[in-house]
Amino acid sequence: MRPDDPAIGPAVVTVASVNFEAVARDKHATVDKMARFIGEAADAGADLVVFPELALNTWGGCDDCAEVHEPCAWHVAQAEVADGESCRRIADVAQARGVHVIYGFEELDATDRATIYNSANLVAPNGLVGTYRKLHLGIPLETDRFSPGCELPVFDTALGPIGISICYDFYNNPELSRVLALKGARILVNPTGRSDLPRARENLEHATLIRAQENLVYAVSANRVGDSHGDSSWAGGSVIGGPGFPGFGLVLAQAGEAEEVIVAELDFPELAKWYDWLPWREWRAGPQSDITRLVADELRDLAGPGPTPC
Repeated sequence: MRPDDPAIGPAVVTVASVNFEAVARDKHATVDKMARFIGEAADAGADLVVFPELALNTWGGCDDCAEVHEPCAWHVAQAEVADGESCRRIADVAQARGVHVIYGFEELDATDRATIYNSANLVAPNGLVGTYRKLHLGIPLETDRFSPGCELPVFDTALGPIGISICYDFYNNPELSRVLALKGARILVNPTGRSDLPRARENLEHATLIRAQENLVYAVSANRVGDSHGDSSWAGGSVIGGPGFPGFGLVLAQAGEAEEVIVAELDFPELAKWYDWLPWREWRAGPQSDITRLVADELRDLAGPGPTPC
């Protein structure tokens, strides 16, 4: 399906991405702060506002989690179920301002109260649309605390289909973005926590544009900033971009290293010009379907026997 098909969403969507620093160990104050940024984005015309990975939460090392290789009592206590109090407060703001919001948070499993996930909620003006749980937990700081998710959903919204992958999911595991695009996503969203390593902002820009170009979609990365959460500092550089026909990856908006909101229009008829020349989804489902099966079989063989995660 072409990204400019009016059956799947509006021709133009205005997106905001937020360089953001949570208030350490104070979720209530953090939501207040998020509400201010949502208001700023809405005043700039945004339809969708994207916050970083774990935007709601304190993020840093935890000796108690590391000692037992599972979430400590404090982290379990401060995690929330997907539709918990913070989600309801953000949903109230989304409804009042008529926007969609994506934000990262520590999610408490509703049935197993000892399990938490590194998740992202997608909230529409009429409430919670759905929750994505990060699949690839890239460092011990995460595996000591979180359990991996087991689904790769595309969320149908009034803005069109949206796919979410979180940080390491997005940078080092490009097959996730490809699957999301094949399932119909026309916007890929990357809530991330990219630390302030050398050339971090340049790499964030590059990865965002590559994921967008290779899948012929728009991509949005939102990163943390600041140094109030322990030893790490965060690079910022939130970016919105996509293929710029007839050329290649084009940055539509980019943040610096401080807190700020960036806004850009995603023009789907303009994006669809690529589909007139390179209808890769149709090729994958048609003349290249044998190759798609080959790739799927290779991945299955590499994974080896075993149960599926869900």
